[in-house]
Amino acid sequence: MPVGRVGWRTRFEGTGGASVSDLKLNRKQLFAAGAGLALAGYGISGCTVERPLDRSAAGDIVEPKIDGDLLIFNWAQYMDPALKKEFGEKYGVKVSEVNFDNLEAMVTKLRAGGKYDLIFPSSEYVKRLKNEQLIRQFDRAEVPNAATLSPYYDSPWYDPNSEFSLPYAYYTTGIAWRTDQVTGMTESWNDMSNESAFGRIFMLDDFQEGIGQANLINGFYLNTEKSDELEVSKETLLEQKKGLRGFSTNTAQNLVSGAAAITQAWNGDVVNARNQVDDPSMFAYETCKEGVPVGTDSMAIPITAKSPGTALLFMNWMLKPENAFRNVMWNGYPQPVAGGREAFAKLVKDDPSIDVNLDELSNTSMEFRLENPDARREWTRLWTEVKA
Repeated sequence: MPVGRVGWRTRFEGTGGASVSDLKLNRKQLFAAGAGLALAGYGISGCTVERPLDRSAAGDIVEPKIDGDLLIFNWAQYMDPALKKEFGEKYGVKVSEVNFDNLEAMVTKLRAGGKYDLIFPSSEYVKRLKNEQLIRQFDRAEVPNAATLSPYYDSPWYDPNSEFSLPYAYYTTGIAWRTDQVTGMTESWNDMSNESAFGRIFMLDDFQEGIGQANLINGFYLNTEKSDELEVSKETLLEQKKGLRGFSTNTAQNLVSGAAAITQAWNGDVVNARNQVDDPSMFAYETCKEGVPVGTDSMAIPITAKSPGTALLFMNWMLKPENAFRNVMWNGYPQPVAGGREAFAKLVKDDPSIDVNLDELSNTSMEFRLENPDARREWTRLWTEVKA
């Protein structure tokens, strides 16, 4: 793979790193909005979205057809731009992309009436958006390339019958590090306090990932809602913070630039970092013996979409085997579809540590599921206090 490719999955901080066409939102504004939203539970004042009373009403089921240009709301640098360009040329539409920095910010924008055509929520967020009637239903039979999806996605827990979402990528969370600078890694979340990297360690700027690994260190359930256990994990996080350089989701860039010697990471991040250096062996990745968080990012169509038919055609386009293959080779994340599976197998054949076993996704104890609004408020409060 070519050196210097910039196709890594970056959940950017600040305004740097996006392409000229990206309409970046201010990170501080997004964090404030996301935290405020979590503290407010599932409600938000001034919401302008109108939910349909009857989801099965005529015309509410999306049909795949060109009905306008496409506006994508996604993580930055999470999709091969050539695929977007080719889709636009094939169907004679403009494909634009706006980026978010965290999923709470994405939900805030949707609740406020943001008119995006295609979004990329995690599995937990698919269920939340579905329950709030913020995403649209479609007939999976109208998406022929979905026929090759791995069986798990026929009817996942968050979207029975897969009629509101289709999987885009799946991943594990672990630790990445510079092999030329760090020693003594032990396949444990305690490696987030490795003394050889003190002051050059990053934790993901994601409240579930951060708190989750602290829960696992302490032997707690990943999604614990027990206040006493969360307080113990808060102390663990404060202890880990002493060795941190910061909280960031710009993982691949932190590794490549040398800012990070160790970083909490998604498995695709290390693939992307390796794609940008002459010596890929300088970056390694481990999953941790206390527990391995897993997850899925999906494609879904907001209720406010101006071009839902175009969006559904694009979902089918991204699941086309040759397109899935190219996308996985570009961003480093497995897609559970023909072409995507083969591409990821090629990436991981020399490094099984970054592989993701689909059977692991059936173990929902290792997938983030904070469906209780009170629990979300508690986790958000804890995270805010730790970062402060």
